[in-house]
Amino acid sequence: MEQNLPFNVDALLVFSKVVECRSLSRAAALLGMPKSTVSRKISKLEADLGIKLLRKNTHQLSVTDLGEQVYQHSLKIFTEANDIRALVEGSKQEPQGALRVAMPVFVGIDYAANVSTLFLQRFPKSRLEIRLVDSMAHPVKDGFDLVLGVGPLQDSSLIARKVFTLDCFLCASPVYLESLAEPVTAPSQVNKLPLIDTDFYGSSNKLVLDNGRKQLEFSPLVRARANSFQICKQYVLQGLGVGILPQQMIVASDELVPLLPEWQAAKVDMYMLYPFQLSFSSLISAFYDTALEVMGRNSRPSA
Repeated sequence: MEQNLPFNVDALLVFSKVVECRSLSRAAALLGMPKSTVSRKISKLEADLGIKLLRKNTHQLSVTDLGEQVYQHSLKIFTEANDIRALVEGSKQEPQGALRVAMPVFVGIDYAANVSTLFLQRFPKSRLEIRLVDSMAHPVKDGFDLVLGVGPLQDSSLIARKVFTLDCFLCASPVYLESLAEPVTAPSQVNKLPLIDTDFYGSSNKLVLDNGRKQLEFSPLVRARANSFQICKQYVLQGLGVGILPQQMIVASDELVPLLPEWQAAKVDMYMLYPFQLSFSSLISAFYDTALEVMGRNSRPSA
């Protein structure tokens, strides 16, 4: 994309005002600048474009055919400029209107409720509809204004802004660990442990752990599967097996014990996705800021 315009936009504004007034003197008075400055800007614009825009004599001023076409295009430019100004000014006002949001089930009801409650309290002129979905939604095709999802979609028409990252680790309950014949101290023992699967990494029954230097793949027996961190947490707490849960959830619970803490499952990057056309939406910006604040305040997506 060309960065340097072949002419000065300010000079185009001066030219447009001269065309409207059909007079250099009247245009200069309206613009609050000397007539000589107006004349100089017009001459410079003609030189930059390499065409004649105006015809001048002692009695009248007229516009050339090309000058008239340039004037018509300039009107479109200034209309767009005014629209941009109105858009920016509107974004500075209090967010108002309806916002339809989709969040994945595994993020948790608590996180969705905390974000939406704070958003509605902070912006009383807003209206909010939250949908917890069990599969990846598309903000345009599925009729949402924005979607909380894993990783940016391969869609150039969408804007992706990261909200948070979940560091996921293997964990268990003290009750379950006490029931084992020997303590879990090595990755080789993972295949012998029943797994509570969040279904987040797919249903291939493969578990991949990484310690930063090496990556290991396991195929433990999947005892239970649910597409919710909260449900899987309850399974783990009840001693039904070991599970992959976010560090934030493990730290927040006194009843979960991390296993092999030097080994980590794949990180989960959560993004807020919305159409490029809504990039100036004050509602979306306000919701994004609220989501960040709640994540920082609670240090976990659910409890």
